[in-house]
Formats: sequence, structure tokens, C-alpha cells
Amino acid sequence: MADQQLHLQDDEDDQLAAARRFWHNYAKPILGGIAIAAVGLYAWHWWQDRQLAQSEAASVQYQQLTQLTAQANLDDGARQNALTLAETLRDQHGGTLYADMAGLIEARLAAQGGDFDAAVTALTQLRDSTDRGLITALAGIDLARVQLAAGNPDQALATLEGLTLPATMAPRGADLRGDILLARGQPEQAREAWQQALTLASEQQQSLAGTQLKLDDLAPAEAS
Repeated sequence: MADQQLHLQDDEDDQLAAARRFWHNYAKPILGGIAIAAVGLYAWHWWQDRQLAQSEAASVQYQQLTQLTAQANLDDGARQNALTLAETLRDQHGGTLYADMAGLIEARLAAQGGDFDAAVTALTQLRDSTDRGLITALAGIDLARVQLAAGNPDQALATLEGLTLPATMAPRGADLRGDILLARGQPEQAREAWQQALTLASEQQQSLAGTQLKLDDLAPAEAS
């Protein structure tokens, strides 16, 4: 019995000595790993909090922008304030959906102010930089509209034909195509595009304001 107790004591001593050697050799790496894990966890929570704060800030700025531009008639001062706010949102929160939407608003404000070059630049940059398919389509549609308004129907047609539109935007694309073709002196092709737009809108259960009126206005002109 005494021998067994002695062997057990020796085993315990050996295990204790081994544990001490292990801790001596690996204490720093273990503690370092714990510290790294703690720092990593803190950094992850900090990043999440920062992303949430940035998202909330972008949301507030975008709401301010939409409220400002919801006015029926913007004077030059209000338009400039809106443009500045849109630019700030894009600079501070680039890559977010809010920044992309601000880019669309910025282009619309420029076009409404008669600055078609600025609108074209804003829409081209947005179309080429975003990774959101819907924003690409919206920017492309608006770019074609601005080019048409600036008196460049050929450019507008090329822009429109280069787009891949989702089914929900196909009616708008066909309607715009009709506008462009009429500006190019192709009334019959414009009629076909508008008719297609109405058909697509019906399939998508959408309404297109003004398309039927354009068709109605085209008929008497052709009959005269």
C-alpha cells in the first residue's frame, strides 16, 4: 500500500512538473492568443457599432435630402443646398444605397436647373461605379432622358440600347424609346414603342402616365 501511495505521489509530482514546464513554455503564446481574441472581439463590436452609426447618419442625411427636394418649386438657394447635401452624403457614405440614391437626386436637380452636362457626368459616374443592378438601370434610364432633353437623341438611343433592364422597368424603357424615336423623326417606330410600353405595363400591372396621350396626339398629326 505504501509503495502504491509512493507511486501515486511520484505520478502527481511528474504531472505537476510537466504542467509547470508546459505553462512556462506556452504561457505567453496562450495569454497572447487570449489577448488577440479579446482585441478581435472588441474590434468586431466596434466595427458593427460604427457601421450602424454610419448607416443611421446616412439615413438621416438622405431623409433631409428627400424632404428638401420634395418642394414643388426649388429656388436657386434651395437647389444648391440640396446639391451640397447630396455631395456630402456621397463623399461620407460612398458605396451605400443612400449614396447611390443621392447621386440620382443630384443628377435630377442638375437637369432641372438646366445643367445637362453636370447631370450627364453624375449619372455616368453613378452607372459605372455602383454594383447594384437596379441603380445601374435607373441611372441609365435617367441618363438617356437627360441626353434626349439636351438635344442628343442618337446618344440617348445608344445609351438605352446598352441597358439591361429588369422586367419591372421594361415599360419605362419602351416608353422612353418611343420619345427618342419621335425626336429622331421616326413617328411610326415611336408608335410601336409606345404600344409595346402599354402592353408591358399591363403585363406588369403598372400604369404609364401620358403614354396613351402621346399615341392619341400622334394619330391626328399623321392623318393630316
